Order: sequence, then C-alpha cells, then structure tokens
Amino acid sequence: PDVVFFGENVPPERAKACYALVESASSLVVLGSSLTVMSGLRYVRHAAKVAMPVVIVNQGPTRGDAYAAATLDAPLGQLLTDLVAALP
Repeated sequence: PDVVFFGENVPPERAKACYALVESASSLVVLGSSLTVMSGLRYVRHAAKVAMPVVIVNQGPTRGDAYAAATLDAPLGQLLTDLVAALP
C-alpha cells in the first residue's frame, strides 16, 4: 500500500509536497493528533516558522501546542458532528 507505517520515514518527495501545501495555505489546522511523531510535527513547526497561524484540536496536550495560536481540548468526533449540524 502507498502508506507510511509507524517507524518508517516519509519519502522525501512526499515530505517536499507537504511543505509546499503548508506554504500555500493561510493557516494550518491539526485535527485529532498528539503530534507525537515528527512526520506531523515538522509541518506545525514549519508553519510557525513562517508565521502561519496554527490551530490544534485534540483531546489532551500535543507536542505542537507551543507552536499553536490556539488549541482546543475536545473530543473530535463530537466536535465535528456538532459543527456539521450547525452548518446552514
């Protein structure tokens, strides 16, 4: 499968494409990740480095909290369900 398993390295071209996506965004939102592994945390750190707002929604603290403009400690399933229900 075309996936990266825990403990494996993200292929360099895929990492480069992810950095490009971050750089083209106006903000970065992290949903339901503790950012324990560097493969996700590096994009949060990069966004913060280029002064991009980062918002993290997760139950409990994450390794990226220090880089975030805002964090929300909430169960993601219920939060997203409520958000969709509130849409017009």
